[in-house]
Amino acid sequence: MLKFTTKIFVFVTTILACNQSFSAHVASLYNVDILVAEETVASRNQAFKKGLDEVFIRISGDSMVMDKLSPPSPSRYVKQFSYETVAEPVTNEDGELLTHTLKLQYNGSSMEKYLLENGFPVWDKHRTDVVIWVVVRDGKNEYVLKSTDQSVVKTAIESALTRRGIPVRWPVYDSKDKKSLSVADIRGGFKEPVLVASKRYSNGPALTGSIIWGGKQWQSSWSLLMEGETPYWNLDNTDYSALVDNAIDQVADVLGTAYAMHSNAGDQQFATIQLDVQSVNSIEKYRYIENYLVDLNVVENSRPLSVNGQNVVFEVTLRGSEEDFIDLIKSDKAFSEMPASLPVSTEPQFAKKTELSVDDTKVVTAPDLKEAVPTEQKNVDSVVVEQVPVKRIPVYRYQLMK
Repeated sequence: MLKFTTKIFVFVTTILACNQSFSAHVASLYNVDILVAEETVASRNQAFKKGLDEVFIRISGDSMVMDKLSPPSPSRYVKQFSYETVAEPVTNEDGELLTHTLKLQYNGSSMEKYLLENGFPVWDKHRTDVVIWVVVRDGKNEYVLKSTDQSVVKTAIESALTRRGIPVRWPVYDSKDKKSLSVADIRGGFKEPVLVASKRYSNGPALTGSIIWGGKQWQSSWSLLMEGETPYWNLDNTDYSALVDNAIDQVADVLGTAYAMHSNAGDQQFATIQLDVQSVNSIEKYRYIENYLVDLNVVENSRPLSVNGQNVVFEVTLRGSEEDFIDLIKSDKAFSEMPASLPVSTEPQFAKKTELSVDDTKVVTAPDLKEAVPTEQKNVDSVVVEQVPVKRIPVYRYQLMK
C-alpha cells in the first residue's frame, strides 16, 4: 500500500478539487465553418453533410474515408450550430451569393466511436506540431514564408492545414535558422539539416515545400520528413490554392497512416505501463498531465500511483500498443525523455529455475522430518522447482517542459 505524507495528501486533495485544466489537443478538430446562401432547412442539411464529411476525414486521417464508410445521418452528430452574417459576401461556382457562415460543432467522441466500431482507425486529437518550411518564387522575388508573413500562399496553406486538423509551426527564419538551414536545403528537402533546424520548434515531423510560378502554372515539390521513409511529391496547377489543397491532403494522409490507431477494445488485450513524470511543481501541471492522458484515444484509463515532491507516477492502461503511446509522448514538445526508461517490477522475481539438491535439505533439523524422507529419495540428485515469473511493467520517464 502506498503511504503518503500529510503534505502530499493535501496536494492531491487540492488537485481533486481544482477545476482548472490545460488543453494540448487541436481545439477546433470537431468544428466546421461553412458559407451558405440562406438560412433554410435544405441549405442547412446540405451543410451538415459537407461538415460531417470534413470531420470524418479529419479524425480518420484519410481523405478517401467517405468512399469506404457507410455514412450515418449527419444531423445525428451535430451538437450545435449558429449563423453569422458575412461582412464581405462572396459568390460560389454556381453563382450564389454566400451571405452567412454556418458554424457547426460535431460530437467528436460519437464520430470516433462510429469509426472504430466500423473498423476504421482514429487519429487522436493530441497532434504534434508540424514545422513547415516553404520557399516561394513568384517571379523575380524568392522568399521563405515566416511566422510573421502575410501572404495569399501562406493563407491557402493554413486553410488546408486547418481543414485536415494539422497543427503547424511556421519558423521565424532569423539568423539562427539561416545559419543552420539554407534555401537550397529547403528546396531539396534535405532531411538532416531540416530536422535539426526544426527541433527548435517541435519534436514532430517537418514539411518542406518549393513553390515556383513558371509563367503559365505553379510548379511545386514537397517532402515530409519524419522517421522512416521520406515521401516526396511534385505537383503542378494553374491555381495555387488547388495546388496547396492537393499537397496538404497527401501530407495529411501520410500522417494519418502513421498516427491513426485502431482500438484493441474488442479483444480486451490491454497493455499496462507506468509513466513517471518529473518537474510537476504545481497543481496546474498535474492537471495538465491528467487531462492529457484522459484525452488520448490510445489510453483506456489512467490513475496516479504516487506523488513525491515534483515527481508523479501514473499507471496507464493502453487500448493500443506501447509504441503508439510512446510515439505520441515523444513527439510532444511538452515532454522530454529521461534516461533509464526500463521495465521494472516491485514484486519478487522468479524468472529462473531454482535447483535444490538433496544435500541442501540437511538444513531442516527436525529429526522426525528426516526420518520421514523415503529411502528412494536419497538417490535423487536434485529436485527442480519451477516458479511462475512475475510480469515486468515498463516504466517510461519524462520531464515536463511546460
